[in-house]
Amino acid sequence: MATMTNSYRPISAKKDAEVILPPPTPLNPIPVLPAALRIDNQDMLLSMLQSLPGRQLLVFGSESMRTVILRQVLSDPHARVFKGKKNWDPAAFFPIPRGLQIAGTKVLPNRTGPSFVDKKGIENSDEENESWDENVDVVTYFLRPSSLSHTLHVSRRIKNWKNRTHHRIVYLPQATAMCHKILSNSGISSLPNVTIHRLQADLFPLESDLFSLECRDAFKEAEVEGTPSSIITSIARSLLKIQDIVGIIPRVQALGPLGEQVVQKMLAMRQEEHLAGESSPDDGPADTAVAMMVIDRKVDLITPMLTPLTYEGLLDDVIGIDCGFLDVNVNILNPDDEDDDKVALGVNGSDALYMEVRDQHVEKFGSFLQNQAKALQQSHADFTNKEKKKDLNEIHQFVKQIPIFTKNLRSLTNHIHLAECVKSNTEESSFRERWQTERSMVEGELCYENLEELIAVQHPPFRILKLLVLQSQTGGGIKSTKYDSIRRDIVQTYGYEYIYVLNNLEKAGLIRRREWMDSAAGFGTVRKAMILINAEVDPVEPDDVSYVSSGYAPLSVRLLQTAVKGWNNGRDEALKELPGGRVVDIIQRSPPEDWKTARKNASSETMPSLGALAELEQEKNGGKKPTLVMVYVGGVTFMEIAALRFLTKRAGFPYHIVIVTTNVMNGSAFLESMT
Repeated sequence: MATMTNSYRPISAKKDAEVILPPPTPLNPIPVLPAALRIDNQDMLLSMLQSLPGRQLLVFGSESMRTVILRQVLSDPHARVFKGKKNWDPAAFFPIPRGLQIAGTKVLPNRTGPSFVDKKGIENSDEENESWDENVDVVTYFLRPSSLSHTLHVSRRIKNWKNRTHHRIVYLPQATAMCHKILSNSGISSLPNVTIHRLQADLFPLESDLFSLECRDAFKEAEVEGTPSSIITSIARSLLKIQDIVGIIPRVQALGPLGEQVVQKMLAMRQEEHLAGESSPDDGPADTAVAMMVIDRKVDLITPMLTPLTYEGLLDDVIGIDCGFLDVNVNILNPDDEDDDKVALGVNGSDALYMEVRDQHVEKFGSFLQNQAKALQQSHADFTNKEKKKDLNEIHQFVKQIPIFTKNLRSLTNHIHLAECVKSNTEESSFRERWQTERSMVEGELCYENLEELIAVQHPPFRILKLLVLQSQTGGGIKSTKYDSIRRDIVQTYGYEYIYVLNNLEKAGLIRRREWMDSAAGFGTVRKAMILINAEVDPVEPDDVSYVSSGYAPLSVRLLQTAVKGWNNGRDEALKELPGGRVVDIIQRSPPEDWKTARKNASSETMPSLGALAELEQEKNGGKKPTLVMVYVGGVTFMEIAALRFLTKRAGFPYHIVIVTTNVMNGSAFLESMT
């Protein structure tokens, strides 16, 4: 008989007791947080993998899940040490800890989207019948509950398995009622060699200031399928997990329907814990988080549709960053290599050079890397200069620096080649035309002819859909006559499968038809009130977050800046144009209050702006900046991450910012998740 195993336990701040933590920095303001989460995730995973003896085959619901489990949880990419000239792994190699008998890994076919639907509407994949090595003792499947096709696929695999292998189905974070129903109807639940687990390693520290649930389908679940409860619960649980470590975050603001629902669920879960007699922290240390903003992705659907112009954003746009790793052809990193094999290169804060260059604008990072190369070359030349005599102490110091020099040279070489790849893309006329079309739309122009021309030359389909969504969001919808013709052109050009995609975009509110009586002024009001366009910003030495796209400030970041100054500053009309039309502002207390009581108490007292709150905290703590947790429900872009880090490092901004998100994405990946 199949059994359900709970692999979750409350996390404790004491978890890091034997770990030496680095001092706080602007980009790592709460060092205990990433350390505790990483240790807790790894302990839960290892405990489960080691609970059954024998050779194991690990099967993952997606390539991203394999990356996050094997590259982010089982090993710490920030602590990885490479020897020799290369600092990457072959794409198919994963650093598995010794002692685990892992026979191999597999990724289930992605059976969603238009490319997997045949003429009868039945999902097909050649990978469905791929043969696996059945000479293993245990097969462990890591699945997301939102992907029911994977649960069906696994059910068929288990029923057709020839050997008496033990099958362990692990849901991250937990199975839904529908998953259990599928397993029960298929007869899997009654098999003695099947166990069903939940693994609530649901918050992954990709960086010291960036934490992701890696739920790619969060927005689709909420807006297309109309089943937001699972993702709301997962986010609320993750926010409680953070507060298990840093203490209760007193001030909470929410924007958008999903943002409000997450806060409501978080308060309800705190109350349940309190009534059950489970201990809950009262107040965190004075130098930890004092404020939280939870924002629904639907509040700002424009930023993901725009092309970022920072190094990290362009790497993601051109090559693709998945859970902190680039899967890139080795001949890009090493042009002398004739192979075109894929390698996995970590791009994270453990690389000091990448940490410095990742948020720089395209007009700056090329010359910056050239200057770094000259400095490194000069440093080496100074020592190898035979005319300059050196004493034993100087020689000893140089020898000690050789590993650091080698590491820096490897990193610099990689990023020079990657920057060349990125620059070659940005210098193409098609890139510049795309950026100009985006800017025209954001400034209120209608660009239907541009769209029609791009469709006619068969521009990549999801690039077209990004522009279509952007036009709809900035223009209050697509003019009715153009709506029908553009839909028809897309279907005729790219295939009937895109009817399904377009319908889902409509359901999610990403595109809509604008009738003659509909107002198109909504975004225009927001653009002017929030000063989203700043054409005068200097991208090389910026003084405003709008540098990330050469003049457009991400709306979500402007909303944070507005919250810091205070909402009663003449921008109320703009707020009404956004989904939800309001800001919910509450205080978390001990003992915990329910949603209704918290809202009532908040309305009956005058609360300082987030900026005024930060000033009070700085007075208490000798001028140290407090921390604000910025939560994105539905995903965050590298453009927004760069803008938030820019604020964090500004002396005039009163907070250090920690980002929590359902996933890190770009516009194309966001729209592909709608399929």
